[in-house]
Amino acid sequence: MKTLSPLKAGLFAILASSAVLATAVSAEPSQGCDHSRGEFHKRGDRMEHDGMHRMFEGLDLTDAQKADIKKLFAEQRAARSDDRPSKEERLAHRTEMHGLITSATFDEAQAKALLSAQQEKRLTQAIERMKMQNQIYNLLTPEQQAKFKARFEAHAAKEPRS
Repeated sequence: MKTLSPLKAGLFAILASSAVLATAVSAEPSQGCDHSRGEFHKRGDRMEHDGMHRMFEGLDLTDAQKADIKKLFAEQRAARSDDRPSKEERLAHRTEMHGLITSATFDEAQAKALLSAQQEKRLTQAIERMKMQNQIYNLLTPEQQAKFKARFEAHAAKEPRS
């Protein structure tokens, strides 16, 4: 049996692994999405494709319910964009954080104040998201609400990912 030189063997290994990787990537299922991969990360689609849309799939929503839900999503998106800090504010915040990290002495009180402000904003956003979810839940019929509760409880019973 003829053996390959180390260079040829290495090239063959790279070629074989590339072929396997290309096959695996192209064979990946689309997981029920009705859009191309490039469309997924467009600004308007992100909210619909996170965990929130999965909460309500399979509930046989009527066209009126779907329209109301889309309206709620649009309202939340508009409210979020109004709250977004300007580019200058984001740059100033980043500069302030960098200043804390690179200073000769660490100012713990200032760091706590910065982090506290960030946590407060995240808390406010989480509350707004929960309010919207409640509004959507209240759009459901009693049968849809019962099905939603059963699915939610089944999901909650699963062990969390680690």
